[in-house]
Amino acid sequence: MIVAFAFALQAAVPQDHWFGADKLKHFFVAAFTQSVAYTALQAAHVKHGPAMTGALAATAVVSVAKEVHDRRTTGLFSVRDLVWDAAGAGVAAVLLEHSVRRSSSDERATPNAAVSVLSPLAPGPILRPGDKPAFARRR
Repeated sequence: MIVAFAFALQAAVPQDHWFGADKLKHFFVAAFTQSVAYTALQAAHVKHGPAMTGALAATAVVSVAKEVHDRRTTGLFSVRDLVWDAAGAGVAAVLLEHSVRRSSSDERATPNAAVSVLSPLAPGPILRPGDKPAFARRR
């Protein structure tokens, strides 16, 4: 009787695994939310740092709201889902940090970042600022 009751209780509580399709959805939706929120804040002329902070806050609010909704509908508030949400937001933040265009007055920007990356392949810049590309004439 006790074993049957234990199985009945276990069947009533939804299982929450660390890996699965649901966790990938949490990861990618959080990354998408982070990216869209950052882009929207940048479009509103918010500087990089505050835009990253605002995007992280928006992602956290969306993630926790989803778990509160899940708690009300399925009875499960999943901390594991929140971990995957945080991972997705973190990866998006790193990608955004490394893909942001910076002005030359920004202390973290390097004036010839592309040249320094490609310097092992080419000894100098192919085009300097102000140069126009020369096209070969067709024959």
